[in-house]
Amino acid sequence: MRYDPGAVLVASGAPSRLRRFGGATARQATVSSAAVGQILRLTLFSGLAALSLTAAPAAAADLQPRTAQAFDKYAGEMARDFVSRAQKHSSARRCDGVITARAGNGDGILNDVPDGLIHHWLALAFVRGASLKDVEQVARDYSAYPKVYKSVVSTKVLSQQGDTYRVLMRLKEDAGLTAVLDVRSAVEYRTQRDGSITATSKSEEIRQVQNYGKPDESPLPVGRDSGYLWRAHTLTHFVPEENGVFIVMETLGLSRRFPPFTGWIIEPIARRIGRKSVEGSLDEFLTAIRRSAGLPAPKTPCA
Repeated sequence: MRYDPGAVLVASGAPSRLRRFGGATARQATVSSAAVGQILRLTLFSGLAALSLTAAPAAAADLQPRTAQAFDKYAGEMARDFVSRAQKHSSARRCDGVITARAGNGDGILNDVPDGLIHHWLALAFVRGASLKDVEQVARDYSAYPKVYKSVVSTKVLSQQGDTYRVLMRLKEDAGLTAVLDVRSAVEYRTQRDGSITATSKSEEIRQVQNYGKPDESPLPVGRDSGYLWRAHTLTHFVPEENGVFIVMETLGLSRRFPPFTGWIIEPIARRIGRKSVEGSLDEFLTAIRRSAGLPAPKTPCA
């Protein structure tokens, strides 16, 4: 069970415009797989797996306006300072694979949001021998996402306007409980002065699908579902280097709170799942890059 950095996200209606980071210029025809193919799984299913520990399925949970507002404020602050945070990781050791996956703030699950939880995770990776072009080629190939990411059922590019892509993605995850989500996202890119690329992906709409695969399958109203994922936001930084590409990724998600009386059991498990989900999804992306570029698998994994 993993999250997906793939359909990223701040679902709050109309797609917001990406801030213009210092000196950044727009880059067309590029969509980051780590920003659009994986992201959602990176912020979604730790809650699903944790909730599955309870005896009964999760009850309905309505997204409250104050909960959405609190997440949007937090996500905006994180996006504003992302480039400077990403650059601070430039001295991280280089090994061929996922270097680290850990909490992006606090212990990874922030409970100071009214009627909700923010999931914030960070991952660093390095693809030895790959070029930025190799990464971009995998990133743009939306039709291959179901082959790259285990939880991606289908993808469809709805439109492209300059640097903004709108993508519809269906995600399915089983973790004791089964959840299927239709995620419509906007993805926007900036190329920094140093040649690196920063991708921000924001969901326009996340809808849980009920009775998946049955004749009466239908989407639930937005924000009136099981609360596995209401919002998500992914920030990705690709840095070309002499021997490969260095990747910094942060994912943020908004979910319902864990059930009362069992939260003290569930939260530590959800944190462990969150870290493993980030690592697993990013590893899927790296595997796809190596396969596309004809690069060998690492002889030894990052320790």
